Amino acid sequence: MKESKIFLFIIAFILVVSSLNAQYFGRNKVQYETFDFKVMHTEHFTIYFYPQEEEAAMIAARMAERWYSRYSRLLNHALRGSQPIILYSSATHFQQTTAVPGFLGEGTGGVTLSTHRQIVLPLGASLAETDHVIGHELVHAFQFDITGQDHPTEIIGSPSALNLPLWFMEGMAEYLSLGPVDPNTAMWMHDALYRKDLPAIKKLENSKYFPYRYGQALWAYIVGKEGDAQVGKILNGVGKRGDVTE
Repeated sequence: MKESKIFLFIIAFILVVSSLNAQYFGRNKVQYETFDFKVMHTEHFTIYFYPQEEEAAMIAARMAERWYSRYSRLLNHALRGSQPIILYSSATHFQQTTAVPGFLGEGTGGVTLSTHRQIVLPLGASLAETDHVIGHELVHAFQFDITGQDHPTEIIGSPSALNLPLWFMEGMAEYLSLGPVDPNTAMWMHDALYRKDLPAIKKLENSKYFPYRYGQALWAYIVGKEGDAQVGKILNGVGKRGDVTE
């Protein structure tokens, strides 16, 4: 149920982000607290946090730099400019953010905006949860940067990463942040196999196939056969064409 809620939100957010900007123009989210944000700079990140979470923000910064080191090598790409991350200490604080247009559901663990690549997330209940969300969202930042989404004046008429299917985008983010072996995804695939309902790639855009799990499994299969280097090659190729079927 939780993953279904996340899926519905991601569809609404990614596909109609422009509409949300218009829909909520002139409206204010209810903000119960005022956050006195400070700024921390690392080699590749600009991290916004408030003083009571400074120690956790320093840990998150180290996590982000570790993910960056891995992704930049794997995808053969360096992000343009300093990557912004906006940290909140809890989900309730995160839901008050004005950085993200529209309202955030309880199941949303983090968001990466296609414009300017801002990553916005709450600190998780555990270090492992926070590490996973940072890793997942940073994949999206690389996806948007590689396909040029944060440089609109350079991409007029070019394909958009936002037009790529969710199984491609979210599956890649889950694969790169969790790895090829994940008990949750294994459970989904075992159930699909038991029901004799393992879909062909062209069917994965059907909303009945949860893109996080099926997409992660497909990326694990591709990389298992072709090697890690294929992730960057495929992303670059698909990003230029805007079509995963070619």
